[in-house]
Amino acid sequence: MKSVMLQKLESKKNDLSSMEEKVQELERSWAVIQERALKLPSPGFAFTAQREKTLDKQLHTLIEQLAAKQAQAEGIVGEIHSNEMELERLNTLWRRYESFNVEGNAARNRFKRTNSDRGFGSDHEVDAHSYLPYSTATRTETQTRLMYLRSAFVVYILALQVLVFIKISF
Repeated sequence: MKSVMLQKLESKKNDLSSMEEKVQELERSWAVIQERALKLPSPGFAFTAQREKTLDKQLHTLIEQLAAKQAQAEGIVGEIHSNEMELERLNTLWRRYESFNVEGNAARNRFKRTNSDRGFGSDHEVDAHSYLPYSTATRTETQTRLMYLRSAFVVYILALQVLVFIKISF
C-alpha cells in the first residue's frame, strides 16, 4: 500500500515537472511574440488610436456628467438642510404657540366650573398635556431619515465615480 502511494506521488511529480516545462516554453514563446509586436507596427494601429479617441471622449463626457450629478446632489443636500432649518423654526413656533395655548387654557379653566358642578355627572376633563403636537420620537425619526438620505447621495456619487473609473480602465 505504501509503495502504491509512492508510485502515485512519483507520477504526480513527473506530471508537475512536465507541466512546468510546458509553462516555461509558453512563457518564452509569449516573450518572443511580444518582442515582435513591439518591433512591427500592427495594421490595426489606426483603429486603436481611433478607439482611444472615442474612449477619451466618453471619459470626458462621463466626467462632465459626474460633475453635474455632484452639483445636483449638493444642491439637493442644500435644500434638505434649508428644509431642516425651516422645520426646526416651525417646530419652535408651534411649541411656543402650544405653550401659550396651554397657559391660556389653564388661566381660563381656573375660573370654570367642572361638569359635575353643572349637573352633567361626569368629571372627565381632557388634560392639555396628554397629547403633544410634536413628539421627540418623530423628530428623531426625521433626523434619521435625513441622515439616510444624505448617505444615499454619497453612495450614489461614489457609484458614479466607480463607473467612470471602470469605463476608463476598459
